[in-house]
Amino acid sequence: MVSLQVIAVAVVGFAVVLGCAAAVYRDAVRLEISRPALWAGLVAVTCGGGLATYLGPPNVPIPGLLVMVIAGPALYLFERDDARHGDEPADPHALPDGPGGDGANERRNEE
Repeated sequence: MVSLQVIAVAVVGFAVVLGCAAAVYRDAVRLEISRPALWAGLVAVTCGGGLATYLGPPNVPIPGLLVMVIAGPALYLFERDDARHGDEPADPHALPDGPGGDGANERRNEE
């Protein structure tokens, strides 16, 4: 017999997985990242797979589940960062969104 706690974890976990996938899709569309449905699907599969593994077999190691769950969002965040900053060369004198953005360009021209 399935306990009420397992059912609650499954329902809340399913809602969280759908919410994460929807947030990724919305963000990808807003930033015009190519194939937003694919990124949302990747997040849904990795997070949903982690949820299913947690609910399925007994005694699954939690660190392995965390790696599985975080894989999709981490890959999307790498793609998001790449899409936002593009292929421009790195400036060793300034942080990407930090202070000194214009001043760093002036220093580079002086050198």
